[in-house]
Amino acid sequence: MKILKRNIKNRIHFVGIGGIGMSGIAEVLFSQGFKIQGSDLLNNNNTKRLKKLGIKVFLGHSSKNLKGVNILVISSAINKNNPELKFAKKKKISVYKRSDMLAALMKYNESIAVSGSHGKTTTTSLISSVLESANFDPTTIIGGIVNQYKSTTRIGKSNWMVVEADESDGSLINLFPKIAVLTNINKEHMDFYKSYSNLKKYFLNFANNTPFDGVTIFCSDNSDLKKILSGCKKRNKISYGLNTGSDIRATNILINEKGSFFDINIKKTNLLKKEKIKKIKLNLLGRHNIQNSLAAVTVAKILNINTYKIKKAFQKFKGVKRRFTLVSNFRGIKIIDDYAHHPEEIKATLELARNLKPNKVIVVFQPHRYSRFKNLYYDFKKVLKNCDRLYVANVYSAGEKKIKNISKEKFVFEMNKFRQNFAKPLNNINSLPEIILNEGNKGDIVIFVGAGDISKWVNDLPDKLKKFS
Repeated sequence: MKILKRNIKNRIHFVGIGGIGMSGIAEVLFSQGFKIQGSDLLNNNNTKRLKKLGIKVFLGHSSKNLKGVNILVISSAINKNNPELKFAKKKKISVYKRSDMLAALMKYNESIAVSGSHGKTTTTSLISSVLESANFDPTTIIGGIVNQYKSTTRIGKSNWMVVEADESDGSLINLFPKIAVLTNINKEHMDFYKSYSNLKKYFLNFANNTPFDGVTIFCSDNSDLKKILSGCKKRNKISYGLNTGSDIRATNILINEKGSFFDINIKKTNLLKKEKIKKIKLNLLGRHNIQNSLAAVTVAKILNINTYKIKKAFQKFKGVKRRFTLVSNFRGIKIIDDYAHHPEEIKATLELARNLKPNKVIVVFQPHRYSRFKNLYYDFKKVLKNCDRLYVANVYSAGEKKIKNISKEKFVFEMNKFRQNFAKPLNNINSLPEIILNEGNKGDIVIFVGAGDISKWVNDLPDKLKKFS
């Protein structure tokens, strides 16, 4: 990866350096010789990793942390009253958004950016793994912990870069990748976009950001995304998916506990040769993960990476943390941790669970953000009625104010209209071991879904269940 020449002597301070997106960019800049420091309200695995690298991390936000700082980096989550931001503005310290720093890094490299409502992290990770397998040695910045890297970041030595482009705050339109990948689109982040039509405009803008010799790749299984991309001005467009109209299509699909197995048909286009690839094995379960892998195959074929190296990368790929992660197999009851927090993601997670043919699927659901729970309320009901037993926790607010008439009690009451006593409120997380013991039997799957602190609950369970062994 090319060293950035400009401003190499500046000291850059990241406000909220422990965040998934912020920590990755900080690590990459540090690897390039920049003087990096940051602050966060909490110590977490990301701050611990950065400290081990030699990056100074302050606990808490204070103007005292900014001694000698020339550049301040913030994310959209930083409040305008943050003391470090206020001090920087007062002292005329340059303030940049996280997306500005990511765009600056991409400018100096051959970049691949992945965006979409769902599947970004897994798709970005798969693309990075394929490029790594083919000795492209990419630098990668991902919005999740990749198991084989044990990090959100991979530092490479080439000028190739693979990044996850966050769509939550509209910043994806500031990125200008050589290859743009769009996985899907759903009604999400309406607190920022205000309307679905506005979200669609941003996605089209991102798709049009590739250069003349660049490529826009998209999943044609998503009907809305397919319609949006029909308005893309770029001549180099490639579709992938499971439907017959896709340029790169998966066929003969088999999914079991050992993985996902399929063949691939590639149509002849201005960028692709006609080809059939047999016997692909992916160490991830589910049709949605097959779609994610097809995006990686599409990128690989554009870059003339041979099939052997694609297969090798897929077989070695160990997945992403909190994506249908098996936490424990207690008395034959599989306990799963999953990041799903949107109805479409929960739907895919439940479909994956059913593929494993369990006796029962029990879901512990923590709604994430009052605004999302309200906007997608009926979609959550429609999806969650398909499990066998449902426990609903309090809404994880993520800093939002409580919305009247949006509560776990109301949701449970309405879910029980589908089946009597099917849903129950989770009133105390300390009751989770008893719930597993009383509700679960050998052959069942218990899935914890949500983007809040529910992951801590499920990862604490193995120790709590030991006393019952």
